[in-house]
Amino acid sequence: MEEKALIENPKVRPLDAFPMQIEGKEMIGIKDPAGICPEIVFVSHETLFLISLMDGTNTLRDLQAAYLRRYGALLFTDKIEDLIEQLNSRHLLENRQFQDHLREIREDFKNAETRQAAFAGKGYEADPEQLKATIRGYFTEKGGPGLPTEEGRKSAIKGIVAPHIDFARGGQCYAHAYKALGESLKASPGADLYIILGTCHTPMQNPFAFTLKRFETPMGPVEVQKDLVADIARRLPFDPLLDEFCHRNEHTIEFQIIFLQYILGQSGFTIFPILCNSFHELIRQGISPLQDPIYNEAIALLGERCAQLDKVCLVASADLAHVGPQFGHQETVTPGVLAEVRTKDLEMLRHVGDLKGEEFYHFILREKDRRNICGLPPLYALMHLIKAQTAAEGDPLVRGGSLAKGELLSYQQWHDSQGKGAVTFASMAFS
Repeated sequence: MEEKALIENPKVRPLDAFPMQIEGKEMIGIKDPAGICPEIVFVSHETLFLISLMDGTNTLRDLQAAYLRRYGALLFTDKIEDLIEQLNSRHLLENRQFQDHLREIREDFKNAETRQAAFAGKGYEADPEQLKATIRGYFTEKGGPGLPTEEGRKSAIKGIVAPHIDFARGGQCYAHAYKALGESLKASPGADLYIILGTCHTPMQNPFAFTLKRFETPMGPVEVQKDLVADIARRLPFDPLLDEFCHRNEHTIEFQIIFLQYILGQSGFTIFPILCNSFHELIRQGISPLQDPIYNEAIALLGERCAQLDKVCLVASADLAHVGPQFGHQETVTPGVLAEVRTKDLEMLRHVGDLKGEEFYHFILREKDRRNICGLPPLYALMHLIKAQTAAEGDPLVRGGSLAKGELLSYQQWHDSQGKGAVTFASMAFS
């Protein structure tokens, strides 16, 4: 029955699709956001149309009829069966075979002590020396901020914001944040614990997902501060390890660790990696995260523990706007659209710099998150945690009713040359 249902009523898992130019021909790249299928599959527009109809209700005959109506041509059954088999072999169909495979890799990840580098050799070089040379180039090449110097920033840094876009498009923006961090370490001992708040791009059940696994990269392993993570996990109103599997293929933590290792070397620093769940449902309801009792209790506990820690630095791994047809908008990306997005981004980031989390959130809420602010949850959490730290230090600025501002170091935009999509991102430092 499983085999027959697979062929007769195929159901595709949730996938991301985006346009690509390959040898001058427009194709569609299909990516598994869960990372179960690690490769990108390239298909034609006609094939994507068929895939979009594979929802578990349409038979092969239904697919043939729809294709005939759309394109005026008959597609033979064996062609559709070949496509179904190709999708199934890559675990892109929702069926028993996929569930068995998923159960196996979940068990393997659960039993592993190390979270292996998911993007080495794909998102960046697997060779450590080549990787270091590439990262160095983001600092030193044209458009980069330069390497950290003794004459740079003199104050300790409580937190930074850096992108999580791929290095090829955002490497120099990352470098601005990590130059500031590196210079602060020349003036003061700096942190030995880095709490990394990352966007989770796959569904989660709870507001935050922890892991106790060390992170491996080409530059070596980085240990998680297990005692702290376990202590907080025990006190939360939910199990933050329930969604630990989301860490397996999520890049937002991994990319920050690469830059931390480059700046800090193997200096014995530890991390507290936290994936943040989407706020989409809260935005749909028109409410603040603090109106969700579970989130409110969780962020308060995290803030309380952050305030008790010495030598800690917060890192928000956060991109900003995602606009254009690639991200569900009707209009193409024009210079006018980019200018408008820039204006709104910078206005929004002023709230971040002022540590005004609710103003920041409601700025996005008023737009119903039309610009698809990917870094909304980690930025929101960062502001609350830095405020908790600052208040615990008895900062006179807090008693006066205001907070020291974060500094915007770099704001950048990437856009597709054909106007199909644009992503914006920034670097900030909080002292």
